[in-house]
Amino acid sequence: MRTSTVSPVTRRRFLRGVGIAAAASIAAGALQACTPAAAPTSTPAPAKPAAPPTAAPAAAPTNTAAPAAAPTNTAAPAAAPTNTPVPAQPTAAAPTATPAAAAAAAPSGPPQKGAVVPTPRNQTVIFDTSTFFVFDSFSHLIPNGQQYQGGFQQSCKEYLFYANYAAGKIEPWLGQSWRYNASFDELLLRLNPRVRFNDGRPMTAADVKFSIEMLKNDAALLGTGAAEIRSYVDTVTTPDEQSVLIKLKAANPRFHYIFICGIVNGFEVLPQHVWSRVDPKTHKDNPPTRTGPYKLDRVIPDQLMFIWKKDPNYWNKGAMDPAPEYVVYRSAPVVDSAIEEFKRAQTDMPGGLTYAHMKRVQEEYKPTRILTSFRDPCPRAFWINTDPSKGVLADPRFRWALSYLTDRKKIGDTIWIIQTPPAQYPWADYKSNDQWTNREIADQNRLVYDPKRAETLLNEMGTVVQGTQRMFQGKPIQIEIMTPAIVGNPEYLIGQSVADELKKLGIDATIRSYTNPIWTQKYSTGDFDISSHWLCGVSFDPGQLYAQFLSNRAMAIGQLTTTTNQVRLKSAEFDAVVSKIDVSDPANASNKALFDQGLAMFYKHLPTFPIIQTTYPVITSDEYWTGWPTDDNLYQVPLAWWGQYGRVIGALKPSGKK
Repeated sequence: MRTSTVSPVTRRRFLRGVGIAAAASIAAGALQACTPAAAPTSTPAPAKPAAPPTAAPAAAPTNTAAPAAAPTNTAAPAAAPTNTPVPAQPTAAAPTATPAAAAAAAPSGPPQKGAVVPTPRNQTVIFDTSTFFVFDSFSHLIPNGQQYQGGFQQSCKEYLFYANYAAGKIEPWLGQSWRYNASFDELLLRLNPRVRFNDGRPMTAADVKFSIEMLKNDAALLGTGAAEIRSYVDTVTTPDEQSVLIKLKAANPRFHYIFICGIVNGFEVLPQHVWSRVDPKTHKDNPPTRTGPYKLDRVIPDQLMFIWKKDPNYWNKGAMDPAPEYVVYRSAPVVDSAIEEFKRAQTDMPGGLTYAHMKRVQEEYKPTRILTSFRDPCPRAFWINTDPSKGVLADPRFRWALSYLTDRKKIGDTIWIIQTPPAQYPWADYKSNDQWTNREIADQNRLVYDPKRAETLLNEMGTVVQGTQRMFQGKPIQIEIMTPAIVGNPEYLIGQSVADELKKLGIDATIRSYTNPIWTQKYSTGDFDISSHWLCGVSFDPGQLYAQFLSNRAMAIGQLTTTTNQVRLKSAEFDAVVSKIDVSDPANASNKALFDQGLAMFYKHLPTFPIIQTTYPVITSDEYWTGWPTDDNLYQVPLAWWGQYGRVIGALKPSGKK
């Protein structure tokens, strides 16, 4: 095995110390987690947003890994190289008592006076997020098997490692380190020996092995890392209770990415003693057995609410002992109600508010904090179904025409919740991502608003206008742009703006909002034309995104995609380049030319394209809890629907208000 001592590292070597699971193998359902709380349909369209901060958060390089870094005025801490074991977190005494098998139900009854939850307000932190649909299942292995914004990822789940995009470092948790051999075809994971599931049983290497092999052996199961596991894993062995040795079929210097919670989530370790006795294709895992500091207390479907209660026997209190006794995630009410409840301190983070709403609230409610410096790693984007059965959509010229009909500046100035810049590359505009850019290639493939060029491309394809309709091969062109965002939300309005442009050229285009379960099913089975949502493909290096479009990951229309390539792209020339990138060390500067080839191929085929950078303002209240991330102290990702947000909950302190 390659080993080295921990020492100060260069920025390029820092990349090699980071990793993530998210985008390359995110299941369609998990994508919904990238969106903030939606503004209800009764909410008026957002007012023109305020200007963004002058400095975007600098991201840690996307190379072999790198969390998005802190704002430019914050120095990102150095991290260990890829082959250096990650330092273990502080130790803590093991629990002295064995936790109960399941959390006892909280007392039932109406919310307390002055509160919107049935728990003591000064013991409860409350988050308003997106609309909930799944209340009885907590399995990530099946379609629509869990509610991603219900607090499960933040309160009950935990991951081997966390990518702290705000601070620019990797934080070990369930795991202690990873290490490759010299040829990058063996990976050794070391686990924290103190970890316990919330039923009191220890988490060991056997659980990790079981979780990997379950995905490897059953192609019907979803899960972060599923594509990589099925493509690369040869064998998994457990030299001891805290060691997992993974032998790969071929070299892969980024395989460790899947074990790190990056964009939203990561590979999940399941308890073998629970899952080995059930059918993973039907088991709902209710209540869930995980390792986090909170257990499921109850779900209140008619109030669109999940309540999580602190586990007194949590295994890692020495590193994090959360102050809130209860964590509540609920669907955001209509904006007017959300504002009033927030001003009455009935919620700590309201949902569905534009930046203009937030500023108005801050004028009337002084305990308010607004953070504006965090740039989400996922630009808003269109994803186009490239299957040959989709007619014009299968032609890259049409996809480029679609891009030319997208007025990115107007969208960033008037549609997004706060003013945000256009996107040229399929990743966030972090300083650390500059290493993946190529100005010459970008200049040859400018993502600009140019309806004339769009019309020219449509004519070149052989489409013709007959009367008021544009025809292709004798049939009128009809296109539906779908989105999981509700009517009136930015992703919906972005789709609407492009649909209007298509109509000007004689194309019958519509925009339609689907509930998350329906959208997930349609997106995963290829039952769509275009989807307006987000592009989370690059967490640390572009190879993660490009690998999503490998032909061997494309399923026939109607078949469920359990890995990636929901757009069904098949291209031998793209495959040839991506296959080389997939086994190349992104931290090796000599491979930059290969990544440039991948970028050129991406633009040539354009199966998805970025539209705007995603700047998120975040509003919180200090009335009951303090210690939130701020522009002056952006210590962690400030988005409550991310897996990393559990670290924020763990850092909150009571204000003293009764």
